[in-house]
Amino acid sequence: MQYQTTLAPLHPDWTPIDLPYIGWVRSFVSGDPYGERIRVKFFKGREDGVLWGRVWFGPAAEGPPGFTHGGAQAAVLDELLGGCAWIHGHQVIALNLQTDFVSFVPLQQELVLKGTVIKQEGRKVYTEGTIEDVNGKVMARGQILFLRLSEDQVSKLIPNIADKNKK
Repeated sequence: MQYQTTLAPLHPDWTPIDLPYIGWVRSFVSGDPYGERIRVKFFKGREDGVLWGRVWFGPAAEGPPGFTHGGAQAAVLDELLGGCAWIHGHQVIALNLQTDFVSFVPLQQELVLKGTVIKQEGRKVYTEGTIEDVNGKVMARGQILFLRLSEDQVSKLIPNIADKNKK
């Protein structure tokens, strides 16, 4: 069965954006944009330190009957917040992910993502984000503490991932 989605921007100032690492990572979240698990598009708005998105959880992301599995929600928040850090100049890796499941997230509805870089302390980058319905009701929220990678770590990481994807 083919499911129709648009994942259109909700505001005229939202500009579609590809996450910086999309060329060297095959993402569990955004790696299958027409599949039945998760579909996501990201947007940059006018706000500094914010990444917007639209997400659709399909039948392959089911947890409780008719609703999205918590692991799928956590994975989307991880990609949203990692992407938010990277597009705002922080080459990072996650250290800690906290997810709060506020209400059941329905399957097969186009929802809204909002990720924000909250603060930086040395190499630590703090982020928070939400999965919301189109009316702004928060359904899940997450916070991730990231560690900024050194240039040496980034240069070692990118070729290894690129080589793995060629296989």
